[in-house]
Amino acid sequence: MKTLRLTKAVDAAALLKQDEVVALPTETVYGLAGNATNPETVKKIFTAKERPSFDPLIVHISEKTLHHSSPVKALVIENILNSDVLSWKNLGKIESVMKHFWPGPLTIILPKGSKIPAEVTSNQPTVGIRCPKHPLFQEVLAHISFPLAAPSANRFGRISPTNADHVITELDGRISGVLDGGNCEVGVESTIVQITEDSVTLLRPGKISKSELEVAFGTTVATAPSLMQKISESAVAPGMLDEHYAPRKPLYLIPVSFQDSKSIPIVSSFPESSLESSAWISMSGFHHSFQNLEKQELRILSHENSYEEMARNLFSTMRELDENPKITHIFADVPENTKEGLGASIFDRLKRASRNKPIQTN
Repeated sequence: MKTLRLTKAVDAAALLKQDEVVALPTETVYGLAGNATNPETVKKIFTAKERPSFDPLIVHISEKTLHHSSPVKALVIENILNSDVLSWKNLGKIESVMKHFWPGPLTIILPKGSKIPAEVTSNQPTVGIRCPKHPLFQEVLAHISFPLAAPSANRFGRISPTNADHVITELDGRISGVLDGGNCEVGVESTIVQITEDSVTLLRPGKISKSELEVAFGTTVATAPSLMQKISESAVAPGMLDEHYAPRKPLYLIPVSFQDSKSIPIVSSFPESSLESSAWISMSGFHHSFQNLEKQELRILSHENSYEEMARNLFSTMRELDENPKITHIFADVPENTKEGLGASIFDRLKRASRNKPIQTN
């Protein structure tokens, strides 16, 4: 059965009420949504994505939660969060951060309540919560009475989808429908932070930067090791494997400070004939010395050196080149700023897409 392309939120909601799974647009990437409180529906998400059970899902909630005087208490009342969190001394700060960044691309990991089945959290005692900004996603939530588990709507480990066509390419026949909301505004997945009674830790970079979080929380935000040590271990959050967001074709990273393509070891190791079937992804344009690359496919993510534009174009460009039968391998440079915000996010996705190959230097 082919996957339906939907245009109305009410039609997506109708399928979700029947415990089907439906791809929905968010401001980050398209998510594969299903009833987060039904273990059988959650299993359908894992099956459609071919996702291993150790990789947890994020639970998406309605913006109505933010209208409550205490959003955390509202989530505790719904048994989405554990009541223990209400006694934390930093509860007020957590709620102020929620109200500041939500709806938006921030996932917060807190102790889970009894309403969230173990299948969602990969048997972890915590759950990632997000309030998405996309109006269609919120409209769907307004038509249903349950939160939605929604990882990215693609096969596990592959490039995340940023429009409905990408979802159809990945999951046609595997899911009931996709709600077409056009292209995603941000283009990379949400920032993920884990909060305990004593600390805040950045688990995955996204649009919301570490420095923004530190200002909002009024404390230092730690950075977790980015790679899982064992693939069999349950992760605290999604997107933490060293191989992820990857095209089928090999992707190699090159330094932003390169001066000549021939001097980069990984490039010079390829014969000239092979280079003619390569593609190049550049953040903001090549150096003048790259005149010898006119035979190759070249994609510049932002002529204006805009990190927002780079992020919006990253996954769609990777997918386009991956699907091009004339391309055998892909090279990509990295943003100038790989430490903060979207620069760090783009660098993180490229590292994982390159299967954690070291950046080639002179």
